[in-house]
Amino acid sequence: MQESINEIMRHIRYLSETIGGRGSCTEAERRAAEYTCEQMRSMGIKQVRLEPFWGAPSTYRPFVLAFGVALGGLLRALRSRERWGLWRGAALNALGAWGMLAETDLRPNWMRSLLPKARSQNALGVIPPQGRPERQVVLCAHVDTHRTPIFYSSPTWHKLFGLVVSAAFLSMALAAIVLGVGGLFPQPRVRWLGLVLGGFQAFVLGLCFHADFTPFSPGANDNASGVGVVLEIGRRLVSQPLQRTQVWLVFSGCEEVGAHGLAAFLDAHAEALGPQAVYLVLDEVGLGELHFNLTDGLVIKHPTHPQAVELGRKAAARMGLTLQEKRGVAYTDALVATQRGLVALTLGCLPPSQMQVVSHWHQMSDRVEYIEPQALEKSLEYTWHLLQEIDQP
Repeated sequence: MQESINEIMRHIRYLSETIGGRGSCTEAERRAAEYTCEQMRSMGIKQVRLEPFWGAPSTYRPFVLAFGVALGGLLRALRSRERWGLWRGAALNALGAWGMLAETDLRPNWMRSLLPKARSQNALGVIPPQGRPERQVVLCAHVDTHRTPIFYSSPTWHKLFGLVVSAAFLSMALAAIVLGVGGLFPQPRVRWLGLVLGGFQAFVLGLCFHADFTPFSPGANDNASGVGVVLEIGRRLVSQPLQRTQVWLVFSGCEEVGAHGLAAFLDAHAEALGPQAVYLVLDEVGLGELHFNLTDGLVIKHPTHPQAVELGRKAAARMGLTLQEKRGVAYTDALVATQRGLVALTLGCLPPSQMQVVSHWHQMSDRVEYIEPQALEKSLEYTWHLLQEIDQP
């Protein structure tokens, strides 16, 4: 086991220290993907390749656009003396609210067609079973890292993060209602309430601008830890292949900006893999207590597929492990699979109390010295047991 932990730590150090921050669609992200290909080839894994796709270079530009449109419409409406001016402002706020909700739910929306795209890539490898392949498993970990804005800077901000996101959406939805009603029944109060809503929208718009100019996290835990564990599972599978289950290793790009990498993988391969394929996503598995997600999503919480939950519980029982089951704080790569009705499960680790122990999520402090070997060991063994559970006759 110590050899396995040493190998995982080697991968984490290379990704977080030698390469460093790995922003989506950047050269550093590409270097990380190429590194995983080199490691898979050195293990003897076959069908190793990079699959390019068009991704998004920023997770914040869509929200800048949504709030810019909404705030611009609100300010013009408050200056207008015409009912049409208020209704136009209502329409623009409704457009911003819809765009934001769709983007947080990783759905196609009008903003994606207006914003520039950039090249990214997934790294793939396939490990066949000993016998005829009867089942398919996709082991996934993203290689890219997030920026480090102020709203990830402390446990207090973590707690406020969900409230700010929800309030930002509600500010646009409420502005659309207020301006729409104001166009029918002109009231001076509409302008005062509009100013309050506009002030909050300007505040969130400023946060989004700020975020896009912050550095990328080194990402030792998020998510070099997941990459390291998946690579080590691959190394073990080469010498101990499953009986009847073919395993795909997928190191995805652009997870941090909307899970574009796994969405591209599903577009290319989900039909051939079939609806019974199981997708196991490892995300932040190097610090804290192991858990799997019962829901996934940033604003709209999508329940994990019941078959995936049952699988997670059976593997824990096989190990004699009491495993935590949590509501997802944000989205993971598994969300785009769950939305398509596929069997997807996210594994992660969290400190026992984020108010007492900093998780270093999306911070410059997400460095290798904070990785806990015992968390890596538990994540590795639990993932291995999940694979054995799937491979059962």
